[in-house]
Amino acid sequence: MARSGRTAVPLTASTAPRRLVWLGLLALLLLALVPRQGHAQGCYVSGAFGMNFGAVGTHGGSSSSSVQVVCQPDYATSRTLYYHLCLYMGPGSQSGGQTTRRMTNYNGWYLDYDLFADPAHTQRIGDIGSSPVYQLHGAVPPGSPMTLNAFIYGLVYPNQPVAASPPNYQETSIPGTVHFSFRYDSPSPTPSPDCMSDVGASGTGATSFNTSVVEASFENACSVSATDLDFGQVLPTQAINAVSTVRVQCPANTAWKVGLDNGLNYNAGLRRMSGSGSTITYELYRDATRTQEWGNTDGSMNTGTTDNTGSAVNLTVYGKVSAQPDTPAGQYSDTVVVTLYY
Repeated sequence: MARSGRTAVPLTASTAPRRLVWLGLLALLLLALVPRQGHAQGCYVSGAFGMNFGAVGTHGGSSSSSVQVVCQPDYATSRTLYYHLCLYMGPGSQSGGQTTRRMTNYNGWYLDYDLFADPAHTQRIGDIGSSPVYQLHGAVPPGSPMTLNAFIYGLVYPNQPVAASPPNYQETSIPGTVHFSFRYDSPSPTPSPDCMSDVGASGTGATSFNTSVVEASFENACSVSATDLDFGQVLPTQAINAVSTVRVQCPANTAWKVGLDNGLNYNAGLRRMSGSGSTITYELYRDATRTQEWGNTDGSMNTGTTDNTGSAVNLTVYGKVSAQPDTPAGQYSDTVVVTLYY
Protein backbone atom coordinates (compact mmCIF):
# COMPACT_ATOMS: atom_id res chain seq x y z
CA MET A 1 0.00 0.00 0.00
CA ALA A 2 2.91 2.31 0.46
CA ARG A 3 3.62 2.23 -3.25
CA SER A 4 0.05 3.20 -4.27
CA GLY A 5 0.75 6.90 -4.05
CA ARG A 6 3.19 6.93 -6.89
CA THR A 7 1.27 9.54 -8.88
CA ALA A 8 2.72 12.25 -6.66
CA VAL A 9 6.24 10.93 -6.93
CA PRO A 10 6.69 11.31 -10.71
CA LEU A 11 5.39 14.89 -10.56
CA THR A 12 8.05 15.87 -8.06
CA ALA A 13 10.78 13.97 -9.86
CA SER A 14 9.99 15.35 -13.31
CA THR A 15 9.89 18.94 -12.13
CA ALA A 16 13.30 18.91 -10.42
CA PRO A 17 15.31 17.62 -13.38
CA ARG A 18 13.67 20.22 -15.59
CA ARG A 19 14.99 22.98 -13.35
CA LEU A 20 18.44 21.46 -13.32
CA VAL A 21 18.53 21.34 -17.10
CA TRP A 22 17.61 24.96 -17.48
CA LEU A 23 20.10 26.06 -14.88
CA GLY A 24 22.80 24.12 -16.66
CA LEU A 25 21.95 25.72 -19.98
CA LEU A 26 21.92 29.15 -18.39
CA ALA A 27 25.40 28.54 -16.97
CA LEU A 28 26.69 27.55 -20.39
CA LEU A 29 25.18 30.64 -21.95
CA LEU A 30 26.82 32.83 -19.35
CA LEU A 31 30.20 31.26 -19.98
CA ALA A 32 29.83 31.84 -23.67
CA LEU A 33 29.41 35.55 -23.01
CA VAL A 34 32.77 35.86 -21.16
CA PRO A 35 35.46 37.25 -23.57
CA ARG A 36 38.45 35.00 -24.35
CA GLN A 37 41.80 35.89 -22.82
CA GLY A 38 44.19 36.85 -25.65
CA HIS A 39 47.91 37.60 -26.03
CA ALA A 40 48.61 41.26 -26.75
CA GLN A 41 51.15 42.18 -29.40
CA GLY A 42 54.13 44.20 -28.26
CA CYS A 43 57.68 43.93 -26.94
CA TYR A 44 59.37 43.76 -23.56
CA VAL A 45 62.99 43.71 -22.40
CA SER A 46 64.36 40.61 -20.72
CA GLY A 47 66.82 41.49 -17.93
CA ALA A 48 68.82 44.67 -17.39
CA PHE A 49 71.64 46.42 -19.21
CA GLY A 50 75.14 46.59 -17.73
CA MET A 51 78.73 46.79 -18.96
CA ASN A 52 82.16 46.03 -17.47
CA PHE A 53 85.20 47.47 -19.25
CA GLY A 54 87.61 45.61 -16.99
CA ALA A 55 91.08 47.15 -16.65
CA VAL A 56 91.65 50.32 -18.68
CA GLY A 57 94.47 52.85 -18.68
CA THR A 58 95.73 55.93 -20.47
CA HIS A 59 95.26 53.97 -23.71
CA GLY A 60 91.51 53.76 -23.02
CA GLY A 61 89.49 50.59 -23.42
CA SER A 62 86.46 48.99 -25.04
CA SER A 63 83.76 46.48 -24.16
CA SER A 64 80.40 45.23 -25.38
CA SER A 65 77.08 44.11 -23.96
CA SER A 66 73.54 43.66 -25.19
CA VAL A 67 69.88 44.22 -24.42
CA GLN A 68 67.45 41.40 -25.16
CA VAL A 69 64.02 42.48 -26.35
CA VAL A 70 61.22 39.94 -26.82
CA CYS A 71 58.49 40.70 -29.37
CA GLN A 72 55.16 38.90 -29.37
CA PRO A 73 53.55 37.22 -32.40
CA ASP A 74 49.97 37.46 -33.58
CA TYR A 75 48.34 34.59 -31.70
CA ALA A 76 44.92 35.08 -33.28
CA THR A 77 45.86 34.72 -36.97
CA SER A 78 48.54 33.13 -39.12
CA ARG A 79 50.11 36.38 -40.24
CA THR A 80 53.73 37.44 -39.60
CA LEU A 81 54.22 40.65 -37.65
CA TYR A 82 56.99 42.99 -38.76
CA TYR A 83 58.50 45.01 -35.90
CA HIS A 84 60.53 48.20 -36.14
CA LEU A 85 62.24 49.22 -32.89
CA CYS A 86 64.31 52.24 -31.84
CA LEU A 87 66.61 52.20 -28.80
CA TYR A 88 67.05 55.30 -26.65
CA MET A 89 69.36 55.67 -23.64
CA GLY A 90 69.48 58.95 -21.76
CA PRO A 91 72.37 60.30 -19.66
CA GLY A 92 73.40 58.36 -16.57
CA SER A 93 73.62 59.40 -12.94
CA GLN A 94 77.06 60.98 -13.49
CA SER A 95 76.58 62.13 -17.08
CA GLY A 96 73.98 64.89 -16.94
CA GLY A 97 75.08 68.03 -18.77
CA GLN A 98 78.24 66.38 -20.12
CA THR A 99 79.26 65.99 -23.74
CA THR A 100 80.11 62.33 -23.01
CA ARG A 101 78.95 59.77 -20.49
CA ARG A 102 81.20 59.35 -17.49
CA MET A 103 82.00 57.17 -14.50
CA THR A 104 83.36 58.34 -11.16
CA ASN A 105 85.65 56.88 -8.49
CA TYR A 106 83.72 58.90 -5.88
CA ASN A 107 86.92 60.78 -5.06
CA GLY A 108 86.53 63.74 -7.41
CA TRP A 109 87.76 62.03 -10.59
CA TYR A 110 85.75 61.09 -13.69
CA LEU A 111 86.38 58.67 -16.54
CA ASP A 112 84.71 59.56 -19.83
CA TYR A 113 83.05 56.87 -21.94
CA ASP A 114 80.26 56.45 -24.46
CA LEU A 115 77.88 53.79 -25.78
CA PHE A 116 77.59 53.06 -29.49
CA ALA A 117 75.44 51.08 -31.89
CA ASP A 118 78.45 49.83 -33.89
CA PRO A 119 81.84 48.26 -33.02
CA ALA A 120 83.65 51.05 -34.89
CA HIS A 121 82.29 53.50 -32.27
CA THR A 122 80.85 55.95 -34.78
CA GLN A 123 77.10 55.99 -33.90
CA ARG A 124 76.49 57.11 -30.35
CA ILE A 125 73.33 55.96 -28.57
CA GLY A 126 71.48 58.91 -27.12
CA ASP A 127 68.22 60.13 -25.64
CA ILE A 128 65.04 60.92 -27.57
CA GLY A 129 65.79 63.65 -30.08
CA SER A 130 69.33 62.44 -30.84
CA SER A 131 70.26 61.34 -34.33
CA PRO A 132 70.90 58.87 -35.83
CA VAL A 133 68.79 56.40 -33.85
CA TYR A 134 69.75 52.80 -33.08
CA GLN A 135 67.19 50.68 -34.97
CA LEU A 136 66.26 47.00 -34.93
CA HIS A 137 63.97 45.07 -37.27
CA GLY A 138 62.37 41.69 -36.72
CA ALA A 139 59.85 39.48 -38.52
CA VAL A 140 57.94 37.50 -35.86
CA PRO A 141 56.17 34.44 -37.27
CA PRO A 142 52.80 33.38 -35.86
CA GLY A 143 52.63 31.31 -32.71
CA SER A 144 55.82 32.06 -30.77
CA PRO A 145 57.75 35.15 -29.57
CA MET A 146 61.08 36.20 -31.03
CA THR A 147 64.09 37.51 -29.09
CA LEU A 148 66.16 40.27 -30.69
CA ASN A 149 69.60 41.22 -29.39
CA ALA A 150 70.54 44.89 -29.40
CA PHE A 151 74.32 44.81 -29.18
CA ILE A 152 75.86 47.84 -27.47
CA TYR A 153 79.53 48.77 -27.79
CA GLY A 154 81.31 50.83 -25.13
CA LEU A 155 84.43 52.96 -25.43
CA VAL A 156 86.54 54.54 -22.68
CA TYR A 157 88.34 57.43 -24.33
CA PRO A 158 92.17 57.38 -24.29
CA ASN A 159 94.56 60.00 -22.88
CA GLN A 160 92.34 61.14 -20.03
CA PRO A 161 93.74 63.08 -17.05
CA VAL A 162 92.53 60.53 -14.53
CA ALA A 163 93.89 59.43 -11.18
CA ALA A 164 94.54 55.74 -10.64
CA SER A 165 93.72 55.82 -6.94
CA PRO A 166 91.16 54.73 -5.99
CA PRO A 167 91.07 52.72 -9.22
CA ASN A 168 87.42 51.61 -9.43
CA TYR A 169 85.16 53.81 -11.56
CA GLN A 170 81.44 53.28 -12.14
CA GLU A 171 78.13 54.74 -13.15
CA THR A 172 75.48 52.96 -11.16
CA SER A 173 72.35 53.74 -13.16
CA ILE A 174 70.95 55.50 -16.19
CA PRO A 175 67.84 57.10 -14.70
CA GLY A 176 66.86 59.04 -17.81
CA THR A 177 64.94 57.73 -20.79
CA VAL A 178 65.95 54.10 -21.33
CA HIS A 179 63.52 52.31 -23.61
CA PHE A 180 62.54 50.88 -26.96
CA SER A 181 59.89 52.57 -29.06
CA PHE A 182 58.33 50.17 -31.52
CA ARG A 183 55.89 49.98 -34.41
CA TYR A 184 54.53 46.86 -36.07
CA ASP A 185 52.12 45.62 -38.69
CA SER A 186 51.59 42.99 -41.36
CA PRO A 187 52.69 43.57 -44.04
CA SER A 188 55.75 45.51 -42.95
CA PRO A 189 55.22 49.25 -42.33
CA THR A 190 57.48 51.81 -43.95
CA PRO A 191 59.98 52.65 -41.20
CA SER A 192 60.65 56.20 -40.05
CA PRO A 193 64.02 57.45 -38.71
CA ASP A 194 62.78 57.56 -35.11
CA CYS A 195 60.00 54.90 -34.92
CA MET A 196 57.49 57.67 -34.35
CA SER A 197 55.78 57.99 -37.72
CA ASP A 198 56.04 54.64 -39.52
CA VAL A 199 53.67 54.64 -42.48
CA GLY A 200 51.17 51.78 -42.28
CA ALA A 201 51.90 50.77 -38.68
CA SER A 202 48.75 49.66 -36.88
CA GLY A 203 50.48 48.83 -33.60
CA THR A 204 52.65 51.15 -31.52
CA GLY A 205 54.18 51.12 -28.08
CA ALA A 206 57.25 51.54 -25.88
CA THR A 207 58.93 49.40 -23.26
CA SER A 208 61.34 50.65 -20.60
CA PHE A 209 64.08 48.58 -19.01
CA ASN A 210 66.43 48.69 -16.04
CA THR A 211 70.15 49.34 -16.04
CA SER A 212 72.78 48.06 -13.67
CA VAL A 213 76.34 49.29 -13.28
CA VAL A 214 78.73 50.48 -15.98
CA GLU A 215 82.20 50.02 -14.49
CA ALA A 216 85.93 49.99 -15.15
CA SER A 217 89.16 49.65 -13.20
CA PHE A 218 91.71 52.31 -14.12
CA GLU A 219 95.06 50.59 -13.86
CA ASN A 220 98.09 52.50 -12.63
CA ALA A 221 99.90 51.98 -15.90
CA CYS A 222 102.83 54.13 -16.97
CA SER A 223 105.05 54.12 -20.04
CA VAL A 224 108.56 55.31 -20.71
CA SER A 225 110.56 55.94 -23.88
CA ALA A 226 113.95 57.44 -24.70
CA THR A 227 115.83 58.98 -27.60
CA ASP A 228 119.40 58.09 -28.53
CA LEU A 229 122.27 60.02 -26.96
CA ASP A 230 124.57 60.81 -29.89
CA PHE A 231 127.90 62.49 -29.20
CA GLY A 232 128.67 62.80 -32.92
CA GLN A 233 132.23 63.03 -34.25
CA VAL A 234 134.86 64.10 -31.76
CA LEU A 235 138.64 64.37 -31.59
CA PRO A 236 140.28 62.19 -28.93
CA THR A 237 141.79 65.29 -27.39
CA GLN A 238 138.45 67.04 -26.91
CA ALA A 239 135.70 66.67 -24.30
CA ILE A 240 132.19 66.60 -25.65
CA ASN A 241 128.69 67.02 -24.18
CA ALA A 242 125.35 65.82 -25.58
CA VAL A 243 121.75 65.41 -24.43
CA SER A 244 118.83 63.06 -25.01
CA THR A 245 115.27 62.80 -23.69
CA VAL A 246 113.42 60.31 -21.51
CA ARG A 247 109.63 60.63 -21.77
CA VAL A 248 107.40 59.51 -18.86
CA GLN A 249 103.62 59.07 -19.23
CA CYS A 250 101.57 58.21 -16.11
CA PRO A 251 98.05 58.77 -14.76
CA ALA A 252 97.40 62.02 -12.89
CA ASN A 253 99.07 62.40 -9.49
CA THR A 254 101.29 59.34 -9.94
CA ALA A 255 104.68 59.52 -8.21
CA TRP A 256 107.52 57.89 -10.14
CA LYS A 257 111.30 57.39 -10.35
CA VAL A 258 113.44 56.83 -13.44
CA GLY A 259 116.71 54.93 -13.23
CA LEU A 260 119.49 54.37 -15.79
CA ASP A 261 121.61 51.26 -15.48
CA ASN A 262 125.38 51.10 -16.03
CA GLY A 263 125.25 49.83 -19.59
CA LEU A 264 126.85 46.76 -21.15
CA ASN A 265 130.51 47.65 -20.66
CA TYR A 266 130.61 49.00 -17.10
CA ASN A 267 133.95 48.48 -15.36
CA ALA A 268 135.82 49.94 -12.40
CA GLY A 269 133.00 52.37 -11.58
CA LEU A 270 132.78 53.79 -15.12
CA ARG A 271 130.31 53.45 -17.97
CA ARG A 272 132.04 52.61 -21.24
CA MET A 273 131.28 52.56 -24.95
CA SER A 274 133.05 49.84 -26.88
CA GLY A 275 134.33 49.68 -30.45
CA SER A 276 137.48 49.38 -32.61
CA GLY A 277 139.07 47.05 -30.08
CA SER A 278 138.97 49.66 -27.34
CA THR A 279 136.55 51.58 -25.06
CA ILE A 280 135.63 55.18 -24.32
CA THR A 281 134.45 56.18 -20.85
CA TYR A 282 131.43 58.44 -20.47
CA GLU A 283 128.94 59.52 -17.84
CA LEU A 284 125.25 60.44 -17.59
CA TYR A 285 123.83 63.21 -15.37
CA ARG A 286 120.50 64.55 -14.17
CA ASP A 287 121.53 68.26 -14.25
CA ALA A 288 122.90 70.62 -16.86
CA THR A 289 126.00 71.34 -14.78
CA ARG A 290 126.78 67.61 -14.90
CA THR A 291 127.40 67.19 -11.20
CA GLN A 292 124.55 64.79 -10.28
CA GLU A 293 125.19 61.36 -11.73
CA TRP A 294 122.14 59.47 -12.98
CA GLY A 295 122.01 55.87 -11.84
CA ASN A 296 119.57 53.16 -10.87
CA THR A 297 119.74 53.33 -7.08
CA ASP A 298 117.85 55.44 -4.54
CA GLY A 299 119.34 58.91 -4.44
CA SER A 300 120.71 58.67 -7.99
CA MET A 301 117.42 58.41 -9.91
CA ASN A 302 115.34 61.21 -11.40
CA THR A 303 112.04 61.57 -9.51
CA GLY A 304 108.75 63.37 -10.06
CA THR A 305 104.96 63.31 -9.93
CA THR A 306 102.59 63.59 -12.87
CA ASP A 307 100.35 66.64 -12.58
CA ASN A 308 96.54 66.78 -12.40
CA THR A 309 96.23 66.85 -16.18
CA GLY A 310 98.12 63.58 -16.69
CA SER A 311 100.57 65.33 -19.00
CA ALA A 312 103.68 63.51 -20.14
CA VAL A 313 106.98 64.59 -18.57
CA ASN A 314 110.18 64.97 -20.59
CA LEU A 315 113.43 64.44 -18.70
CA THR A 316 116.79 65.51 -20.12
CA VAL A 317 119.74 63.14 -19.96
CA TYR A 318 123.01 65.10 -19.85
CA GLY A 319 125.89 63.09 -21.27
CA LYS A 320 129.61 63.82 -21.11
CA VAL A 321 132.71 62.27 -22.74
CA SER A 322 136.02 63.48 -21.36
CA ALA A 323 139.10 63.89 -23.56
CA GLN A 324 140.77 60.51 -24.06
CA PRO A 325 143.76 61.11 -26.38
CA ASP A 326 144.97 57.51 -26.56
CA THR A 327 141.68 56.15 -27.96
CA PRO A 328 141.81 54.68 -31.48
CA ALA A 329 139.51 56.18 -34.10
CA GLY A 330 136.27 54.28 -34.82
CA GLN A 331 132.62 53.81 -33.92
CA TYR A 332 131.77 53.38 -30.22
CA SER A 333 128.45 52.58 -28.61
CA ASP A 334 126.74 51.27 -25.49
CA THR A 335 123.20 50.26 -24.48
CA VAL A 336 121.66 51.70 -21.30
CA VAL A 337 118.39 50.34 -19.90
CA VAL A 338 115.84 52.93 -18.70
CA THR A 339 113.65 51.70 -15.83
CA LEU A 340 110.50 53.48 -14.64
CA TYR A 341 109.35 52.83 -11.03
CA TYR A 342 105.88 53.93 -9.86
